[in-house]
Amino acid sequence: MQLEYISLLIIAGFALFVGTALPLKKKTPSTISLSVLAMSIAVWSISDVLFNRQYLVLTSINYFCMAVAATSQFYFSLSYTNRFSWVNNRTRWANRISVFFFILVPMTTQVLYWVEPLRTIFFSGSESPGTEINAFYIFIILAASNLFLVDTFIHKPRIQFYRTGIIMLAAFLPLLSRLSIAFRVSLETDVFLSVLAYSLAVAGFSYEIFNGTEIESHPITRNLAVESMDDGWMVVNPENKVVDLNTSAEELIGLPYNKIYGESINQILSDWDNILNSTKGKKEIDVRRSVKSQKDGRYLNLHISKLTDQNNVNFGHLILWRDITNRKMADDARQRAKDELYILINAISNDASRATNLQEFLDLASYQLVYSFGGQAVAIFLTEKNYDNQPTLTLKSNFGLSPIQLKELNKKRVASALYNWLSQNEDYKPEIMDDFGDSPDVPVSLKKVNFDFEYIALIPLFIRTEHAKELSGCLCLGKNESLPFSPDEIVRLTAISNHIATLIDNDQRRQYATKLLERARLQRDLHDSVSQKLYGLLALTEAAQAGIEAGADISPLDILTRIGETARQAVKEMRLFLHEMQPVELKDGLVSALHHRLSAVEGRASINHNFVADENIRLTKTAETALYQIAQEALNNILRHAKAKNVVIALKQNRTNVILSITDDGCGFDMNKVEKGGHGLNNMHERVKQLKGKFKITSAPDKGTKIMVTIGRKR
Repeated sequence: MQLEYISLLIIAGFALFVGTALPLKKKTPSTISLSVLAMSIAVWSISDVLFNRQYLVLTSINYFCMAVAATSQFYFSLSYTNRFSWVNNRTRWANRISVFFFILVPMTTQVLYWVEPLRTIFFSGSESPGTEINAFYIFIILAASNLFLVDTFIHKPRIQFYRTGIIMLAAFLPLLSRLSIAFRVSLETDVFLSVLAYSLAVAGFSYEIFNGTEIESHPITRNLAVESMDDGWMVVNPENKVVDLNTSAEELIGLPYNKIYGESINQILSDWDNILNSTKGKKEIDVRRSVKSQKDGRYLNLHISKLTDQNNVNFGHLILWRDITNRKMADDARQRAKDELYILINAISNDASRATNLQEFLDLASYQLVYSFGGQAVAIFLTEKNYDNQPTLTLKSNFGLSPIQLKELNKKRVASALYNWLSQNEDYKPEIMDDFGDSPDVPVSLKKVNFDFEYIALIPLFIRTEHAKELSGCLCLGKNESLPFSPDEIVRLTAISNHIATLIDNDQRRQYATKLLERARLQRDLHDSVSQKLYGLLALTEAAQAGIEAGADISPLDILTRIGETARQAVKEMRLFLHEMQPVELKDGLVSALHHRLSAVEGRASINHNFVADENIRLTKTAETALYQIAQEALNNILRHAKAKNVVIALKQNRTNVILSITDDGCGFDMNKVEKGGHGLNNMHERVKQLKGKFKITSAPDKGTKIMVTIGRKR
């Protein structure tokens, strides 16, 4: 008896050590269950030593500890074989109901044992029903724990099955000790054998977990792998009925397992027959489908594979469902960004081809940039040479900048500082700043400019020369929004800026080439026409002079007649030459040009515009061109200065006159304080004066502006 007590104390010490050390070494569900098992063995062993002479107490502790130990081994088997990780409710063993059941049985046993006369009924005699039920319960859960381990390892290769021999033997020892009840051994012997069996099981489990000789420290089963997949997994039998699927498939399809099991796949994929027909001769096929679930729509990629046995007989299909919604949305977003970039580049290219000069193109491009990127202001600088023949930046176009900001940006020191700062960036990368004034890299002269924007993007404009990049300008875009410039916006803005720089460079090269060609043409035309006639006049004059000096019989009338004819021909040639040098006329008429202007500029600038025109308005081409230029000047002023939301253009005619009126609801101005040349009014007056028409302008602060031009009709 003394030896048995010593053995129990040794077992208790070992169990306490293992139960304390296991959670410190590795904290997993399996080690926690094993730690609980070890601590229950320690309590069981110590209680047997302390309460040996108290039969009732020892028996109660024996029942309780035996149930706790068996339950701990059961949970160890569940966690070790990864059944805790099965996310599918169909296969999850460790749910709340099962936990409640395993707690209920030991607690009920204790109540029945300590309450009279229930103890007499259930636990009196050697073959009491309580003892039999408790032994049967423990035997069942121990057998289940062994079954889980065998079921897990029997599907593994033989070498892995052999390597798990210690775990299998350790799990079988407590079950073997339960057979002692069949031989009716004494309580003391029964307790000692059970404690010894469980302690050996703890030792075996611990050795295998921390020894590291196994290929899998925690065995991975096919069920675990399938249920843990993010992709949906579904099996369809030859009759096209769903016979298996995992949780991910349920979520992707939006139907639970019990509603889809045994149902036809056609309820999910209505074109399943067409898919099968398309897979003839193919073992695998990929298709894409959109599915409307209970929450939202999803885009799915289906990988369908034929299932064949060893005799190559088809016994169904495996369908892998992959949710590609995020990827599809990302692809769509990238495609939309590409489309927007293409549309914007195309619009700017159209502006470049439609603009009559560089200034007009830059103004149109500024409007496009501001409203396409949600900015409040834009400024475009171009590189020019100053009086010292040094490169600097000059503000060429702007939109949304205040007069104070324009005054600062037009200062030479600011332009030079900006050019020098951008030139230091050899790669000409965009400069994006959320606090322009506090950035340490920004020159001091630029910090003094009150930009008053939350975010500023400085995009260098450069052209590629034969050997390097050359700074040709800078685009500055500011906005006051809660979100900064996104990486996608920066990429698009850089692409647009490069395109603008290319268009400007191409335009400059084209203008230079055009000038050279025009000079050559002028030289050729003057030489072939007017120069020849003038040379003829000179030859006639010199011949007549020589003849008179020589005393020849020359008729002055004939000489003068020939000189007059040649001179008149030279005048005709010159008039024709001047006519050909006139600017190109409006092709489709004034009404069409104004419609196009309003649609291209005001429409994109979010200014409500209304254009009313009478039919069959009769004007000369010169009058149409002048009226278009007047309207364009007025609309440019409205866009730049008026801050108007609405603009109305009316083109009317009566029996004698054509009347063009342009009205806006902008800020207006004081007629008595208009500076000479301000708002381009002088240009409008000059054009109307040339047409011998009348020009009237009406405006007041906060009352808008109305411009009216009256000219005579073409008769």
